[in-house]
Amino acid sequence: MEHKSKLIQEQFLQRVKSAVAPNVSFVDELADLLKLSTDSAYRRIRCETLFNIEEITLICKHFRVSFDPEVQHMSNKVTFDYLKLDDKKDNFRLWLMFISADVKKIGTSINNQIIYGADDVPLWHHFFDKELVAFKIFYWLKSILNAPEFADVNYDVKLIDDEMISSAMEMLRNYNQINSVEIWTEDTLNSNLKQIEYFWESGFFNSKQDALRLCDLYVEELNLVLKKASKSSKLIEKGESGRENFKLYKSEVMIGNNSILANIGSTKIAYVSNNTFNMMSTTSADFVHENELWLNNLLRKSTLISGVAEKQRNQFFRVLRDKVDTLRQKIVLG
Repeated sequence: MEHKSKLIQEQFLQRVKSAVAPNVSFVDELADLLKLSTDSAYRRIRCETLFNIEEITLICKHFRVSFDPEVQHMSNKVTFDYLKLDDKKDNFRLWLMFISADVKKIGTSINNQIIYGADDVPLWHHFFDKELVAFKIFYWLKSILNAPEFADVNYDVKLIDDEMISSAMEMLRNYNQINSVEIWTEDTLNSNLKQIEYFWESGFFNSKQDALRLCDLYVEELNLVLKKASKSSKLIEKGESGRENFKLYKSEVMIGNNSILANIGSTKIAYVSNNTFNMMSTTSADFVHENELWLNNLLRKSTLISGVAEKQRNQFFRVLRDKVDTLRQKIVLG
């Protein structure tokens, strides 16, 4: 029994270590977390001393890993992590920090990768411009979370804190460092345009120009993603390396929900969308494997449009820009 317990602890520690940034001393962080001496932490890392229940709980919460070495294989149950959201703006601020920290952790790990089946445009693509960031945050707080301070006000960039905007834009910078594969369809942009349309029809814009400005920003966003796809790289700013780290696929198959598979070192994490923009994550081996099979099957049925596929890439983005133009005309004539 003791040998099996040590084996379980070894496997658990492997998952925990993969969640630690390369520049962080694992033993020091573990000792600080558990309020132990360095020697005591080392004994646990070498599995000479077994963790107790309280220590396992602290580790799982701090490093956001699950303790499910064999249980998951014996049942249909899956344990997910997520940040509970309510109508408080400060809680949303924590969500931004929570997601941004995950993206940064993935970006600083060895052999990192994200595969993203995108029913909606991956949220970090919106974070290239302060105005678009402000609109997305305003929409989520007003229409999804029903934050009281946004109940009786129209869209205004000035109502969104600079700190939240900065956190969102940092998320994009960190995502740009990650090796990523994205799968889009011609419907991937739809929900974003519906948000503008909903605000316009509900009278939540102070002027027609505000709505049209957002249409312009979505065209800028599409052009930016197009440029990244043409270079197979998200590192396209002046002074960046330009190394290839971006593959974009077009799928004819309806995706249905946002599904993400992230590689953090030797650990794989599956993320699924929850309540419009929130995400739940799990390291459950069976669920991750099933998610990986689904994404790989979707990739096999999709067409690579980054790199040399110029004609198909331009045709795809023309369809998306036409959708923006259709909304623009509706606003102009409205």
